[in-house]
Amino acid sequence: MKHPCKIILSSILTVICLRISAQNDTLHTDTVFNGQVVSSDWIDNGLTVGIDFSKYLYGDLGYYRSDIWELGGFPVLSTTMIYGAEFSKFDQFVIAPKVQGRIHAYFFNASLTGLCYTDLQGKYSFRLRPEIGLGLWNLDINYGYNIGIYSNDFSRINKHVIGIRYYIKLHRKYGDEYDRHGNIRPKR
Repeated sequence: MKHPCKIILSSILTVICLRISAQNDTLHTDTVFNGQVVSSDWIDNGLTVGIDFSKYLYGDLGYYRSDIWELGGFPVLSTTMIYGAEFSKFDQFVIAPKVQGRIHAYFFNASLTGLCYTDLQGKYSFRLRPEIGLGLWNLDINYGYNIGIYSNDFSRINKHVIGIRYYIKLHRKYGDEYDRHGNIRPKR
């Protein structure tokens, strides 16, 4: 090889020209995608089942409603309200009615839960639990920390909680579809 610099320079120029050409071609595809659906939203309703564990094991059952936004076929953001209860059987039955608000962005989620643990014998404890975790499609794995608000001699509560929750969709209501520019597409 007499002139390796010429070969390298011509290769670099070829790659740059192909890259510029490819970028210019994609600029003109805007008219092709104009009017096509690139995002949408919907509402899911269903049941949640799961477990919460650390020192004590609790089952988890509830009803959820999620508002979901997707982009390119993948859900990227959702907000969820869960109404349910945690329950366990120690020397007697323990139940904790709860209300939970959750936001899910891509694979990450965060939530805040209000609970009232009771043994139905007069002992109870109000708790607030922030949670963070990972989730994909219908499965979440979270870490939570129970913060005591008020307690009346109830002590069988996990301070640190690992929760695994599965969402069973019962009904889906489709909302709007959006084009590339964020305009709502007319319903068909």
